[in-house]
Amino acid sequence: MFTGKAALITGAAQGLGKSFASALLKKECKVCAADNNEEKLQATVREFQDIYGENNVMYAKCDVTKEHDLEETFKRAKSAFNRIDIVVNNAGVVDERNWERCLDINLTGVIRGTLLGLKYLRKDLGGAGGTIVNVSSMAGIFPVEYSPAYCASKHGVVGYTRSWAFHPEVVKNGVRLLCLCPAYAKTDILNFQPESPEDLAQAQKSMEALGIMRVEEVSDAFIKLLEDSDNNGSVMSVTKQNTIYWKMPVPKF
Repeated sequence: MFTGKAALITGAAQGLGKSFASALLKKECKVCAADNNEEKLQATVREFQDIYGENNVMYAKCDVTKEHDLEETFKRAKSAFNRIDIVVNNAGVVDERNWERCLDINLTGVIRGTLLGLKYLRKDLGGAGGTIVNVSSMAGIFPVEYSPAYCASKHGVVGYTRSWAFHPEVVKNGVRLLCLCPAYAKTDILNFQPESPEDLAQAQKSMEALGIMRVEEVSDAFIKLLEDSDNNGSVMSVTKQNTIYWKMPVPKF
């Protein structure tokens, strides 16, 4: 299913993005790893190239808040691999103090990446079809009182992804859109600073209840999400306890 295909992943220098890239490379998929942290990104790609070969993984410094950066990343990936089959819009932050930055990275960046993904994947635009995975969060399903801006951004990702997934022109042209909603995982994003001691206490209580996953647990769910071929528009949550699809009805007019 993955052999010979090519994926583009944002936020791939570390954390979940790096784990997604590793999981796909193990499946013999080529990967363009994109991230704004060039130092960590280069180190990650060198690590992968030593294992999987220089021709199977490349990097692109990319700030998802800059449309030009994303456009160039897609162009470079297509030029290097001659195809793009999987787009993973994963870059994200928690930043309640600078909520505009939080929304620009988490939601607007995903919108930019999705639109470019559609441009490169749609059969009527010269693509071969494929899959776009937008990484949301359990905060995209439930309210989170200590990070409302982050929660709003992740709810937006779910709504945006599912809306495109059921667009008849997208379905007709071979593109599937999916949402992955992980709970807490052991990444740098857990180092965020809540606004108050009360918010910190609530965050810690939530982490204790849900548990903190290894990134590999999330990437296992990510691979399952890709492998389930009839799940267009699906929202998958993954926690320490289980991995489930959320059954969200689509209204018929």
